[in-house]
Amino acid sequence: MHPTVTAFLAALFLAGECMAQSSLILTGRFEYRTDPTSLEMLDNLVCFYPSPEFAKSLPRPKNDTRLAWFCFTNEEISKRLLGIPREGAKSGCGYTGQATVQVVEYVPYLGEGGGFDTALLQSASSVSKAEAMPCE
Repeated sequence: MHPTVTAFLAALFLAGECMAQSSLILTGRFEYRTDPTSLEMLDNLVCFYPSPEFAKSLPRPKNDTRLAWFCFTNEEISKRLLGIPREGAKSGCGYTGQATVQVVEYVPYLGEGGGFDTALLQSASSVSKAEAMPCE
């Protein structure tokens, strides 16, 4: 078998091993960035940064030392559940806030380069008002 195919199959197996089979409940910070660089990297996705005590529960490989964060794959639903205005950022470069979220289908990014973990947002509670983020 070609080495590239072997590496791909190994990564696929590891992703399956690490993918959350049930829902996760996490508390932390959400961000929706609207600056050109973020839109290029993340498209229109809302991302989530779990608090340190919740970050430990993410289904990632044991040797994964990356910052714990992921983006929601259900773009419109995540914006609605987290109270992100539909018109985008009027001032600043996006929105941020705090929430407790329930996610399913958590998939860690196991490739090289600038990928990110993903999950499907099922519900959100204790959602703070989405505040404008300053441009960096």
